[in-house]
Amino acid sequence: HGSTSWFGPVAVPINWLLEDYFGLEGIAIPHGSTSWFGPVAVPINWLLDRIPVIKDIDINLTHIEKVMGHFGDPSVMGGIMGVIIGILAGYDIRGILTLGIQMAAVIVLMPQVVKHIMNGLLPISEVAKAKLQKRFAHSNFYIGLDCALLLGDPAVVTASLLFIPLTILIAAIVPGNQILPFGDLPTIGFFIAMAVGVHKGNLFRTVISGSVIMFMTIWIANQTIALQTTLAAHGGMLKNGASQIAALDQGGAPITYILEQAMNLTDLKGFLIIGIFYVFCLVFTYFWHKKEMAKLAE
Repeated sequence: HGSTSWFGPVAVPINWLLEDYFGLEGIAIPHGSTSWFGPVAVPINWLLDRIPVIKDIDINLTHIEKVMGHFGDPSVMGGIMGVIIGILAGYDIRGILTLGIQMAAVIVLMPQVVKHIMNGLLPISEVAKAKLQKRFAHSNFYIGLDCALLLGDPAVVTASLLFIPLTILIAAIVPGNQILPFGDLPTIGFFIAMAVGVHKGNLFRTVISGSVIMFMTIWIANQTIALQTTLAAHGGMLKNGASQIAALDQGGAPITYILEQAMNLTDLKGFLIIGIFYVFCLVFTYFWHKKEMAKLAE
């Protein structure tokens, strides 16, 4: 394959998911913060399918709008969540209402903005793909594009807004946590976008798998604070009296953590737990994909 999500055959299920749910045919998302969390949602989805009552819960935007009427409209929900977040943040009335309007605007405008970006990028990617496949006739190429494309899905936008307060709550229960993840909150959508696709837009399941993803991300980011601080110091980014720096994106990446621990082994227990869990998710995703392909073939 051409530009794939990450190593080997496990990249293929994620590329297929982009076509199956997001409708992005021939597109790959090579960004780690998006692609490598997809396999975490797959076994969770399989498990939820086997729990009575829970397996039948399907909370998606269509159902919400039918039950709640106009209050279930994504823009109204965004406005309500913005107001709630503003209240929790201690804003004044003006700030609360402004944040509510901004949240509503994001949900309405983001899909439209991304749609126009896609309309501009897809013709280029199609020509590039055609040229590559003409030169390499027996290969199937995917064109790597930015993970921001997934933020055009309304369910991803809604889930991202839900995880702004949820991530702060999760950070409060992570053992030994030293990170207040305020700076990373605008990027939460990248972490959970693939989970939305795995769960076919089911926000109930996305909250469950997304909570596991964010818990793991925050815990790993705590273990890499020293490395992130060293990197920031060498880059001249430790300013305004800051003595430490952390990041959920690359700092909370499971593959980065596994590779770093494999070379330095400063935390054997964490290395084994994260390593075994993540490898299990990768293997599970691979065989899940083979089974899904077999169903489609039938």
